Amino acid sequence: MNENKLSKQLKGLYTLAMVNVGIWAIGLVALVVLLQKGGNLKGMYVILAGGVAVGIQIISSVSKLKNNQ
Repeated sequence: MNENKLSKQLKGLYTLAMVNVGIWAIGLVALVVLLQKGGNLKGMYVILAGGVAVGIQIISSVSKLKNNQ
């Protein structure tokens, strides 16, 4: 694998990791707000499921990069 392609993939993984952090931060803020207002927590499913999906994608990408080296 050439260095340019590896660099692009690593940059993509970094971007995915930052998106994941953002999703979980939004989820935690929303959870706090909902808990304070005594609201329905069912709406949190979409945010938390999105964070899990991005985390799984990051793990998968890292695994593929390790196998291709």
